[in-house]
Amino acid sequence: MTHQIALTGTPVAPAPPLLRRWWGDAVRLVVGATVLAVVCLWAANGGVTELTGDLDDVLTSVGHLSGLVSANLLLLQVLSMARLPWAERSLGQDRLVRWHRFLGVSSIALMLVHVLAVLVRYTVQAGPRAVVDLVMGGRGMLAAVIGTVLLLAVAASSVRRVRRRLRYEHWHLLHLYAYLGAGLALPHQLLAGADFLASPVATVYWWTLWAGAAVAVLTFRVVVPIRLNLRHRLRVAAVWEEGPGVVSIRMTGRRLTDLRVAAGQFFVWRFRTGAGWTRGHPFSLSAVPTGSTLRVTINVHGDDGERLARLQPGTPVLVEGPYGRLTTQHRTRTGLAFIGSGMGVAPLISVLQDAVRTQALVRPATFVRRLRNPGPHPLDKDLFALQRAGWVRVVDVVGPRTTTGSPWLPTSARHVDGPDALRRLVPDLDDCDLYVCGASPWVAAVASDARAAGVPADALHAEHFAW
Repeated sequence: MTHQIALTGTPVAPAPPLLRRWWGDAVRLVVGATVLAVVCLWAANGGVTELTGDLDDVLTSVGHLSGLVSANLLLLQVLSMARLPWAERSLGQDRLVRWHRFLGVSSIALMLVHVLAVLVRYTVQAGPRAVVDLVMGGRGMLAAVIGTVLLLAVAASSVRRVRRRLRYEHWHLLHLYAYLGAGLALPHQLLAGADFLASPVATVYWWTLWAGAAVAVLTFRVVVPIRLNLRHRLRVAAVWEEGPGVVSIRMTGRRLTDLRVAAGQFFVWRFRTGAGWTRGHPFSLSAVPTGSTLRVTINVHGDDGERLARLQPGTPVLVEGPYGRLTTQHRTRTGLAFIGSGMGVAPLISVLQDAVRTQALVRPATFVRRLRNPGPHPLDKDLFALQRAGWVRVVDVVGPRTTTGSPWLPTSARHVDGPDALRRLVPDLDDCDLYVCGASPWVAAVASDARAAGVPADALHAEHFAW
């Protein structure tokens, strides 16, 4: 359905270059600099000299270095989980998650090298019994072993095949044990790690890193959410069915104008009803936030869906956030285009509503929905109201997924490559910010084709529905 309607509005000048790429480089610089600092401290403590000694010295040196770098990366990983607001706004959740996974895999791999080096050294020195005595009698060793087991369990739960078999709430609960695992490693590093106290510089470095990680987690994962919920006191105002298996939930609260939330962002929600209410769920806003209401639209076939579908007005709601950078604040071009799949359509509608509200459209936006069936579909009413007003051109791409062409396209388009399809769907693509949202593999495919079609990084805004 296409409308050629001239719109009036205030032209939007391209935004200044975003800091997103700069922040990505800064993160790499920080990670590299901290690893270099740890290696230099290890070398200054005689680590390089030990590498030229006998097997015992070599194993000792390798064990120390791998343990130190592992601890460093683990603390940086904890920082990546701390919901630092400037990192969230600058990098976005997608890039933070990628950094989190990279740091996690690297730290666990080095931790295993550390454990293996220690085991081999003590076994060669005094036999297997010495390993048992070390664990049971070494200062902080038992706690470190328990912490290592917890971290390995968290790592195992994050493997894609395992993660697919776990319900989100179980995975999320297990993932929180990473904090406990990291905390249990601290006594071992303090009491048994000679490199930790090898010099005043080393002591200051490690204490600063540990204290910074602890303060960040306590501040942004505990104190800030508590203060936010005491201030705004959100409650469920209404729940209604949008379609088969899909409901919308509208919340009200106090002083919501102070919430500093933008259309397209998400919160981690906890609805205080029934068993399991403490489990948090990341849901994006499905309508532009107002000074009095917030709305989410969710698929009730997912985890905890049935409980959420039965929510009653007045139910208290706890939130963490807002998070995400899928907002109009990061626009760089005059046009707007949206491509959504499944419930990924919901936050895109809120972004479009925000652009209309702020008179940020100089011509109709293009809204592409990737659908399996013709419809009707959830949130049709919201989208078609914008279409009737002339604010958007809605294009539905319908059909089962192709197995021979671009994986985000239907079978009927198997002979059209992805970049060409994007240009056909969005004729003014060169002058548009492109917003993409949906399941992670689908979004990755669209983003790849968008880059191939010439959409620059600062004009591509993608959010993956993944955990």
